[in-house]
Amino acid sequence: MTTRSRGREQQQSSRSKSARNKLDGSGERLPSEGYGKRKKTKLDGISRRVSSERSSKKGKSRQDWLEKKAKKINRGEEEDDGSCSSAVSSPLREPYMPDGTELSKPIDSAISDKYRDMQEEYYAKIARQMKMPTLFPHTPPNCLVNDPTLLHIREPARKVVLCAAQFVVGLSSSIDGEPLAWCSGFWMDLDSEKRTGTVVTTAHLICTKWASPDAWLCKDEYASDVKVTVHLRGGAVAKGCLLYHQKHYNLAFFRVKMDPSIQLPSYSDKVECAQDIFELGRDESAKLVIHHGRVEYSNPNIYERYHHMRIQGSHRDREYDNGGPVIDLDGKVVGMIDSCPEGSFIPSSVLLKCFHLWRNFGRIRRPHLGLKFSAISLLNPVQVEDILIEHKINEGLIVEELENMLLSIVVNSGDGLNSDLDVEIQVYFPRRYLRRIKILTVNISEDGEFVARELV
Repeated sequence: MTTRSRGREQQQSSRSKSARNKLDGSGERLPSEGYGKRKKTKLDGISRRVSSERSSKKGKSRQDWLEKKAKKINRGEEEDDGSCSSAVSSPLREPYMPDGTELSKPIDSAISDKYRDMQEEYYAKIARQMKMPTLFPHTPPNCLVNDPTLLHIREPARKVVLCAAQFVVGLSSSIDGEPLAWCSGFWMDLDSEKRTGTVVTTAHLICTKWASPDAWLCKDEYASDVKVTVHLRGGAVAKGCLLYHQKHYNLAFFRVKMDPSIQLPSYSDKVECAQDIFELGRDESAKLVIHHGRVEYSNPNIYERYHHMRIQGSHRDREYDNGGPVIDLDGKVVGMIDSCPEGSFIPSSVLLKCFHLWRNFGRIRRPHLGLKFSAISLLNPVQVEDILIEHKINEGLIVEELENMLLSIVVNSGDGLNSDLDVEIQVYFPRRYLRRIKILTVNISEDGEFVARELV
């Protein structure tokens, strides 16, 4: 051994002793500079051999795994190791003909068939991916996206709409396999023990004949044996069993098997003219339908029931949201859409009284006055002034309160009334400028009220 070699060996020995004796501030040996380095130096040759063997095994096993995965992907199979939930999430690979293939020359039929099959798989995979909600481009248009006049309330409206969407459902009906109608509805009551719920919607869902646009003529026909399917959020479906329908209010109640986590709506019994409202429903794909409007200063037209309230907004097709809830900016239900193309709804105060009568007495009866009414407060101010000058009248009944009063007569009696009832009302005769108290004998019925003549 040379002097230079001996000196180098002494320096290495000195460094090794220095590292072993190096202490931290508390007098303890530092773990990163003590035994670890000595062991690594001592076992260096063995470590290299073990490391080399492990790397070889790891590389071989990874190569095998990649080959198996490639075979699975080529066969279109799903991964079963948890790393890939389905074939949809694997990369898209568009098939192509090998380079140098001349399309002008005949191609082997096996190659041609394989190429065609791979093309079909490729486009099928694209179609599956585009059904994912993060990629689906064909969402229904709605006012919260397309209406710039709603920018100032978009965020609070978005929150209440998504919350209310939890109790909105779609309903479809058919007779003998032939489609009849599509409407929307919402949960109104739950029975946790039986795991069923009650859905309310418009009786248009089971209407088989619309003979006249005039609801007062009572010519519509309904079928109780209609097959009804309830379309829940997320795409699930359930059978709807008809419990009851009421012709005057155009209501239908269905029993549906439900998930215990379903949320029921809250209600507001006061609706103000000009307040912002949103109409909700579900289309044939169970996607949420959203429309915006305001409660209109207007009486219903002569063909509508006078308990209806009008919606001011763009003229639109209410094919899907008919029967759905109307909510305010607090997310509370203020009514149910019972629509003509211009838009109208049944206020929640009337809806809740109807539900109370049906749940407690199994039917919804009301006194039939045989009259149509209009609220003076909703007339054109020019017309109101003429009435004031001519007849000294500037206010009158509130139609919504009148309807609630008629229903309250039945509620307070416990539905024990006979078919006839005497009602005392004050009447003003404009032609003779006279006020008189009249006693009307009215019929109490659960049928639609018939009034043949028009309002004059």
